[in-house]
Amino acid sequence: MSSAPPTRSFRVPALLRAFSPYGEVLRTRGVLPLELVGSLGRVPALAAGIVCVLHVVQTLGLGYGPAGLVGATATIGTAVSSPWRGWVVDRYGLRRALLPTVLAQAACWSVAPFLPYQGLLVAAFVSGALGPPVFTVVRQSLAVLVAPERRRTAFSLDAVLVEFSFMVGPAAGTAIALTSSTTAAMLCIGAAQVVSASAMFALNPPLRSPGGDVEAEGGPVAASERVWTSALLLAMACAFAADLVLSATDLAVVAQLREEGAVRWTGLVLAVWAAGSVVGGLVHGALPRSVPPWLLVACLGAATAPLVLVHGPVGLAVGTFVAGLFCAPVISATVDLVVHGVHESVRGRAMGWHAAATTVGAAVGAPFAGAVSDAAGPGTPFLVVGVLGVCAGAATAVVAARVQLRPRFP
Repeated sequence: MSSAPPTRSFRVPALLRAFSPYGEVLRTRGVLPLELVGSLGRVPALAAGIVCVLHVVQTLGLGYGPAGLVGATATIGTAVSSPWRGWVVDRYGLRRALLPTVLAQAACWSVAPFLPYQGLLVAAFVSGALGPPVFTVVRQSLAVLVAPERRRTAFSLDAVLVEFSFMVGPAAGTAIALTSSTTAAMLCIGAAQVVSASAMFALNPPLRSPGGDVEAEGGPVAASERVWTSALLLAMACAFAADLVLSATDLAVVAQLREEGAVRWTGLVLAVWAAGSVVGGLVHGALPRSVPPWLLVACLGAATAPLVLVHGPVGLAVGTFVAGLFCAPVISATVDLVVHGVHESVRGRAMGWHAAATTVGAAVGAPFAGAVSDAAGPGTPFLVVGVLGVCAGAATAVVAARVQLRPRFP
């Protein structure tokens, strides 16, 4: 009698178990509606930049320089107001903080398409300064809704959903602007901003635990009500460095493809880059322990620098996919560090400063990469910002060791 040889089978259940924490997070009461409302607010916010560029260039007939200045003005407004908006949320609650947002978005976007260029600059600043604080509010509420041992998974899931918003927002805004008009696109963005802010007002997600900040994951630092902790400063440094690298990479990809006459592949390469970020975020959230943000910043820089040697859309797609594996993880890791490093009574201010650091990093990265590209060639920014990322990760790691920052990440 002969027995049949054992058959090999893929351990799909084991793979599913590895990602089961995401199911637990989504089943947590309040998380799914929070992420749905958050995505509703992120899509128009991320579409606004490209629509304003198209409006200035196509409708107003100006160049890309003035168009970039509109985006920079909105960015400055966001960066300046983020800490103050966080203080308002901590002091007066979310609904009072959102009332000026609803009014400002309705006013700015309803008149912006019909303003001259100078008026558009003013509207962009006001809209940026009083934009819906979707990114910070969602993360702050996740820290309350989700158990401490599942926060990293929740932040990773949120970072992945942000990547999907990056895919949908600019594409949708561009489609409306090109098929209809930039005026219609701007009015749609304004309406979506008002609807999303109103939905967040109605949802009113919790931003503080019912019994206070009962856990002290960051030890004595988190137990005090100081905003400026070493954890926040290091998280801001890592977030600034990471967003500088990401923003510079974005521009460098466009410059490299344009130099090689392959601009038509830009959207596909950037989509592959975002796909890498999605994969990395999902894996990071499923890991048994968190990875320190300074290590992820160094890895992001180390994966970006070799892109200077890559040519052609296929090579860039592969290279950016690898670099993208660290995008979502590094952002979620910095948020995790902030949440575990400050008391929840000042978490809104801390998240506001974190948002300001990411905004400034993104604002600095693109013009820095443009200057490097003009001076030394389109591929050089990959190397320069990659090295800067490695140095920033190493420097923050040294500082973390010196201040003995060892937050108990789940």
